[in-house]
Amino acid sequence: MAQWIVDYLPTWNIIGISGVLAYFLLFVGVFLGVARRIPMAKGEPRAVMLHWRTRIIWLAFGVGMIHLFTLYLDHYSPFTWRELLIPFTASVHPVSLGLGTIAFYGLLIVLFSSGLRNKLGRKGCSTFRVLSYPTFAGLLIHGMLTESSSGNVIMRLMYVFTGLSVIGITILCGLLREHKGPQITIGPKRSASESMTHHKWNEVYGLIGTARQDHLK
Repeated sequence: MAQWIVDYLPTWNIIGISGVLAYFLLFVGVFLGVARRIPMAKGEPRAVMLHWRTRIIWLAFGVGMIHLFTLYLDHYSPFTWRELLIPFTASVHPVSLGLGTIAFYGLLIVLFSSGLRNKLGRKGCSTFRVLSYPTFAGLLIHGMLTESSSGNVIMRLMYVFTGLSVIGITILCGLLREHKGPQITIGPKRSASESMTHHKWNEVYGLIGTARQDHLK
């Protein structure tokens, strides 16, 4: 089976396409993960974004496995499993491949922590979820350093755009969570003592109105 893949399929193209696709899927997953924490995204929209975030990151992991397996099979880049699984041990492109390997492990930890959400609790999940950022950054640098995309202007622009998008949505989310906006009130704002006095007068007026109705009867 492996020999058939090498002989009849364009493995180098599969390596490039699967690598870019895995990165882009991770970008979408990270973007949704940050966007769902925006204060306006409550209820069903937040649940939908969480649902799709988990599915898309799992899909990114699956495509990443294809990328890794094809790197091992390809004749033009004869990497061993040791070079692929131990960071910075490859004889060719050690930095780029090492960052990709670390990002792969980071993605694996994020996925398993999501599956153990009930056992880890909110704090535990939040701690592991932070790994999404270095994982995404590692794949971004890995993609920009690879030979297939280093000279491609469109690919470089894609990496820059996705990187800035994650930074932008993170900053926006932080600003909105800190400044949720003033509460809008109609008329002059009453103090606590004024509100209590107003409430007592309403009770007095209510008692007077009831007494009048009983007198008329």
